[in-house]
Amino acid sequence: MFGDKKTAVIKADKKNPHHGAVTIITSGCHFSGKLHCRGSSRIAGEIEGEIVSEGLLVIEESAVVNGTIKAEEVVIHGKVEGSVTSSGRVALAPNCYFTGEISSPSLVIAEGAQFNGTTIMTGQDKRASLVLNHGDDVSKVS
Repeated sequence: MFGDKKTAVIKADKKNPHHGAVTIITSGCHFSGKLHCRGSSRIAGEIEGEIVSEGLLVIEESAVVNGTIKAEEVVIHGKVEGSVTSSGRVALAPNCYFTGEISSPSLVIAEGAQFNGTTIMTGQDKRASLVLNHGDDVSKVS
C-alpha cells in the first residue's frame, strides 16, 4: 500500500504540497517505521521510529513518540523520547514530557513542562528559552 513497508508517505496537491494536507494518527493507533507528512499533522497515538513533517506537527497529550522528529514547527503536549530537529519553533506545553535533544532556532518551554535533555539553538534567529505562566497557550507564542 505504501511501497516500502516501513515508510508511509502522505502526499498533498502537487502544485502546493502544504495546501489542505492534514495527517492524523488518532489515539489507539500504533505506527512503527518512518512517517513522512506534508502540511499540518496531529499525532495522538503511539509512534516508534522517525517522523518527517513538512509543516506543523502537533503531538497530542495522549501521544507517545519514541524516535526522531524532523519538522518545520513542533508543539508537544504528550510524551516524546528521542530527538527533535526543527527549522522553526519547538513548543513544550505544560503537560508534556520530553527526554532527549532539541535542535531549533526557537524553543518555548511552558511552566509545568518536563524537559530532561539538551538543546542546541540553531540558525540566525537565536532566541533564548521562554518560560510561560501556567495556563498560557503555547500555540499563540511566536
